[in-house]
Amino acid sequence: MDTLNLLGDIKEFLYHCEFAKGKSLNTIKSLRIDLYRFNEYIIKCNDLKKISDIDGFNFREFLVELQGCDIGKRSLNRKISSIKSFFKYLKDTGKIKSNPAQLIVAPSYDRGIPEVLELEEIVRFRKAIELKNYHSLRDRLIVELLYSSGITSQELLGLGEDVFNLESREVVVTSFKKYRTVFFSERTKNFFKRYIVAKKEKLGSKYNKEILFVNGSGGRLTDRSLRRLIDRYGVKAGITKEISPHSFRHTFAVHMLEHGISLLQLQKLLGHSNLDSTKIYLEALEKKRRKELSKEIEIKW
Repeated sequence: MDTLNLLGDIKEFLYHCEFAKGKSLNTIKSLRIDLYRFNEYIIKCNDLKKISDIDGFNFREFLVELQGCDIGKRSLNRKISSIKSFFKYLKDTGKIKSNPAQLIVAPSYDRGIPEVLELEEIVRFRKAIELKNYHSLRDRLIVELLYSSGITSQELLGLGEDVFNLESREVVVTSFKKYRTVFFSERTKNFFKRYIVAKKEKLGSKYNKEILFVNGSGGRLTDRSLRRLIDRYGVKAGITKEISPHSFRHTFAVHMLEHGISLLQLQKLLGHSNLDSTKIYLEALEKKRRKELSKEIEIKW
């Protein structure tokens, strides 16, 4: 029974809730929305082969993704409750031996001011990626694209080659069936060209232009692999602050505000449906400026 047929199990659970538990139609509708969205996320995790492979890391990444899409506190807590109920059902019916969802803790709604990378840290991160093979070109393109476009890790991993317009330096990204156009740097464009050449030479007959960022076997790079490579280069670069793929999105947002972009323009680039989600970067910019001012005063005195 331990196979990854999450959608089938979700449908069984919804049937159980409606006819065995007598839940209201509104409750069933909410459960369906929440669990179908979780299933969409799981489908993108190519390293998951069976239900028991789903662990706390996947739940954390899913919650981070939801927060990046402006999910409100009440909606977020409801989704957590739906997932917990579903996995309890899987455990009670013997479909899984242990329940990984029982320890889910909702992230704080007030996430605080985002941590951003300094320019010199970006430079060190770049230098940590030694351009000596196909994989390093892929990793460098990942960093340049995250930093210059502000897209999320899920949007990045879902990219194919055809959504790029190199002449205008535009790329169309997709997030939960919503599309938007973002822009990338000239540096990104150059690394894109170099990576595609190396990718074709490396993969040969396995080359697939519908998957931009591939793993060693030619399949789509996973969330877990992306996080691990960011961690690895961060350590190599000597960056002591905690960073993740999302750190480059935060850094992009603050640097764009620093260079004069309006809050509304930034909201559009980030794909925020709620302007309040974008306003937090004004606080991050103010924090950055206070830190820089403090350094200047220390030097002068």
